[in-house]
Amino acid sequence: MSLEQQLAKVEDVADKTFDFVIIGGGLAGCVLAARLSENPEVSVAVLEAGKSHINDPLVSIPDGWMRQAFNPEYDWLFRTKPQSRVQNGITTPDAKPNPSFYWSRGKGLGGSSNINFLFWTRPSREEVDAVEKLGNPGWNWQRFFKAAKRCETLVETPVSNDPDYLDLFHADSVGHPVSLSMTQALAAYGIPVIDDALGGNLSGTFKCPNNIDTRTGTRSTAATSYLYPALARPNLSVLTDAYVTRILTSKEEDQAVAKAVEFKHGGGTYAVKVGREAILSSSTVKSPHILELSGIGNHEILERLGIPVVADLPGVGENLQDHLILANPTWALKPEKGIVTSDTIGQPEIAEKLKALYGDDNGGPLYFALSGCTFIPIQTFSDRADELIAAFEKKLLEKADRLPVGLKEQYELQLKMLKDKNVPDIEIVVFPINMQPGSFDTPFVGLLPSIGHPISRGSIHAVSKDPEVQPEIDPNYIEEDLDLELLVDALKFVRKVASEDAWKAITSGELLPGPDVATDDQIRENVKQNVSTTWHACGTCSMMPREKGGVVDPHLKVYGTKNIRVADLSTWPLLSAVHTQALVYGIAEIAADVIKADNGI
Repeated sequence: MSLEQQLAKVEDVADKTFDFVIIGGGLAGCVLAARLSENPEVSVAVLEAGKSHINDPLVSIPDGWMRQAFNPEYDWLFRTKPQSRVQNGITTPDAKPNPSFYWSRGKGLGGSSNINFLFWTRPSREEVDAVEKLGNPGWNWQRFFKAAKRCETLVETPVSNDPDYLDLFHADSVGHPVSLSMTQALAAYGIPVIDDALGGNLSGTFKCPNNIDTRTGTRSTAATSYLYPALARPNLSVLTDAYVTRILTSKEEDQAVAKAVEFKHGGGTYAVKVGREAILSSSTVKSPHILELSGIGNHEILERLGIPVVADLPGVGENLQDHLILANPTWALKPEKGIVTSDTIGQPEIAEKLKALYGDDNGGPLYFALSGCTFIPIQTFSDRADELIAAFEKKLLEKADRLPVGLKEQYELQLKMLKDKNVPDIEIVVFPINMQPGSFDTPFVGLLPSIGHPISRGSIHAVSKDPEVQPEIDPNYIEEDLDLELLVDALKFVRKVASEDAWKAITSGELLPGPDVATDDQIRENVKQNVSTTWHACGTCSMMPREKGGVVDPHLKVYGTKNIRVADLSTWPLLSAVHTQALVYGIAEIAADVIKADNGI
């Protein structure tokens, strides 16, 4: 029986009772479905709004994400509220600036593990321990690391197209260095190459692993790695094209109890009954949206929309955080160096070079895996680090009595990490991909700085009780001055790095933003016009005490409910500097442990 034939039909799910109903077959949902269905006595249903994408080349080919983006069959195509302070300068369908940011999210089994840039990075020890300090006993680095390791299998890359582009790794946790030119340029500023970037120390430069199965040259997703091997289990039913509209509840002892999950499929509306728990794994955008549609959220918002209040929980949809990246610093590459980029990969001489290295079989898609990562603290990249830290600390003290207690504690932890020279505050992404074909006559590469721990906070809320109407996403980008100033100083720093001989040996000059952008005011304006999301938003169902604005407790149970949990990136209350894929796998693995323990299975 094929994998497609092993998927459920609507009649297999509608009006049936399952112990666990998982809302969303994305990254976390796939992990939970596989882990919970390991027990044959437990029944599990997964409702996924997108298609299966089984054996779909746009998903399986590692660089297929470039053709998935902005395609509604693969991409949710969320849009933010127009931002008043910044414009999305590059990641738009027409590559023209727009104050409304496109938030691409993977739609279908595997979710955003189908569409991301393949980076595999884990948070630093301090970042995970900060989550525990916010009132979440047990959510510390030691536990997270142990759980997160369960999803990894190391397959070393057999060859590199640069003999000095070495693969270094630590046997227990795995890590790699960055390309030689960038490494040498960064060394002038004391930035070390680290061989264990997944082991809790993130500060430095390294070549990160990618979620690619090098045996087949295909992308490894949560669906291929977790869900597909479990599909044949008789206790697991996975229904695609099932758009969840709300959780149906009753009241027991002042708590909301999930009785069923309502969904649309093929033009009809159905419900699947909940035996034990309903588990939201629907993303930072959709998990709070579905909670609000179900009557769980801020009563003022719900009443305004005509949604009956089931549980008054003001934290739903709040505490939104996202990485903001400066998307335009680019340098022209010297053509004679033969460096592989999205512009050069089709050139015959490059193809011959790659063929000589990799042969005719696999490897073609591997040429284009992004791997250069650099994470550095403010003390390394900013000449005014002490000044910026002092300004943030002063502002925090001045408004401390006006801040919600949970946000105040978050800011205090962020201040502590900002002062810690071992905790990185920005990432510099080496980006050899031309998002605007035809924009330049020469191949180029970007050195793109991204804010690691944004101070600005936003929100996501329903604007209609019609479940087909997407919620309003307001990331509130650079509301706080520090976020803007970090990107200003980061651009100055990457220009310093680019002036080093090692970088100049492979490049022929800065293309963007160019010499006309020189003063601080010009740099600030350039930042405001040329930023992008990195699609790492978190926090809208934050795991914190209820009185501090939390939505779920340390067991991921939604406050005011008896049997509703959230298990995805929306629960992470304080954004880590890393690409969030491996973080979500770790959250899902811990969630599976917690759910099994709480239910005695």
